[in-house]
Amino acid sequence: MLKEQIFDKMNGFLTEGLLSLLEPCAIEDEFAEGKECCLLYEGIYRAERNLCERFGEDENEDVETILNSMEKIARILAMKMYEYGKNECMVKAANQ
Repeated sequence: MLKEQIFDKMNGFLTEGLLSLLEPCAIEDEFAEGKECCLLYEGIYRAERNLCERFGEDENEDVETILNSMEKIARILAMKMYEYGKNECMVKAANQ
């Protein structure tokens, strides 16, 4: 599905190939080196490592649950936003 491919590309999961869009549109990897999402993720990773060190653990199950849940929430919101935008475009096109 196109929205899944766009999401994957933006999150650095898709490195090659993307279904063609109706209009030329560059989909950027928002986690590329130096981009804001990359910097934020690095901060999250450092905080996770600090907590694990403080607890004397290599991994902390609670921290992993938080991170995985936030990633799932971001995906759900992104997919809904895509659908809302697509529907808005279709309504505007129909009214022209």
